Amino acid sequence: MNWLIIIFALWTYPIITGILYWWTRKRLNIRKKILKISLILSVIALFGLLTKISTTLSLIDWLIITSFYFNISFFLWIITYKKNILIKIIGIILFFLIFGLGYFSSTVGAIGIGFVTAEYSTDSEKWLDNGIIYKECILGNAIADYRGKRVEIYKTISWFPVIEWRKMHKDYYDIITYMKPLIVNYKQEENKIYLKTSINCGPDNKLETWADTLKLE
Repeated sequence: MNWLIIIFALWTYPIITGILYWWTRKRLNIRKKILKISLILSVIALFGLLTKISTTLSLIDWLIITSFYFNISFFLWIITYKKNILIKIIGIILFFLIFGLGYFSSTVGAIGIGFVTAEYSTDSEKWLDNGIIYKECILGNAIADYRGKRVEIYKTISWFPVIEWRKMHKDYYDIITYMKPLIVNYKQEENKIYLKTSINCGPDNKLETWADTLKLE
């Protein structure tokens, strides 16, 4: 889903912002409001990226992140039609470079975008007690020379389970962790999360096990 959101933004934002630009040529107050809302969303996205605070709905998070490209697209339309020749030339060059790169990435490079977003997309999520949220992201892909899993621990508020903030994360570069979701056991009284998994591998189908313990602060 996150991959589709990025592809959608790269494909449609240049067109949507172009339509909005021409529609607001004589409606500058509306244009200012649109830009203001989009800039606020970009500030929220930047704040979230820096502080690791997000919503518990990844769809909303990724839509907010695409506001960066929306702003860039809108400003490109604005400066491209400025009367100042130098600004216009710069705008036209950036127009073709950025939009060209965006369309190239969303067509020929679409698989690459999928690989990149996959490592930042939650593959498994479990809501534990005491407002603790456990998330897993698979690390590596078909062409990568590594395999593993990223584990992230978030905290939310029981009476407002919309906002979350990351308490800790840990990357495991072990093929065993890559194969399937880890078994998670949260001990609230110990403030620890126990992880484990196992896999049968090798010519003799030998059982290999893996385990780790996360101490929550």
